[in-house]
Amino acid sequence: MSSKSKKEIISLREEKENMLKDLEKSQLFLTQVMTSNRSLSSKLVSEQGKVKQLILDLNSKNITEKNIVDYKQTADDVDNRIKLLLNEISSYKNKIDSTNVVLAKTNVNLTKTSASLTKEKTKNDTLTVSNKKLVKKITEASKLYFYDFKTNFYKSKGSGKLTETDKASKIDLIKVSFIIAENNLIKSTSKDFYIQIIDSKNNVLGGKNVEKFGKETLNYSASRKVNYKNKTIKVECEIPVTDLQDGILFINVFDKSKLILNSAVTLS
Repeated sequence: MSSKSKKEIISLREEKENMLKDLEKSQLFLTQVMTSNRSLSSKLVSEQGKVKQLILDLNSKNITEKNIVDYKQTADDVDNRIKLLLNEISSYKNKIDSTNVVLAKTNVNLTKTSASLTKEKTKNDTLTVSNKKLVKKITEASKLYFYDFKTNFYKSKGSGKLTETDKASKIDLIKVSFIIAENNLIKSTSKDFYIQIIDSKNNVLGGKNVEKFGKETLNYSASRKVNYKNKTIKVECEIPVTDLQDGILFINVFDKSKLILNSAVTLS
């Protein structure tokens, strides 16, 4: 195989991996929006099916320079429709503001005209119910979404170079990472995430820190402060460890006392 052919294969593999990550992000978003926005489910079912099929095709078929272009175009089409969905959700928020103005005007009219009290009250009640439903939809959509949760294990050398390994006796550094998805419905905010790594004997590895949240106490290995500004951001944390034993490790990530991500890894 020529050097040019090898480079083309590597390039296609990298494009395939990047597309799979983007499609998994889209699939997660569609699933969560379907759960919290039932009125849009008929539109989203079709999009979710297309994303699932694309992921299956990418995982099962050989990728060539020709078909990778077709997959990219289909993925871009899905992404554009998701952006339209976000715009539709944003319009709900504007509708809430308009509804509140109508409610205020209605209350003034009720005090002026007793003869129309029954009619206006019915209108007011209807608008209030509609307002509550819209507020609930916006609240459910205004959440942080997390994906691409990974844990990697390394042996550090004197030169500072890190070598990845799954041998418990060689590991002296654990890297935990995940991605926070873009969401324009959330205000920019500072978040504290707590990483907890527990071995098969229920020992907390790493720093063995303690944080209290009201009546709850959390033992954790390390923490990371993140300034979220509505854009996609990768969160990474390195945790030095010593004397690891083979067996299962449980990796948990908390947003304060709330568990948001978890996984388990077996070391040899």
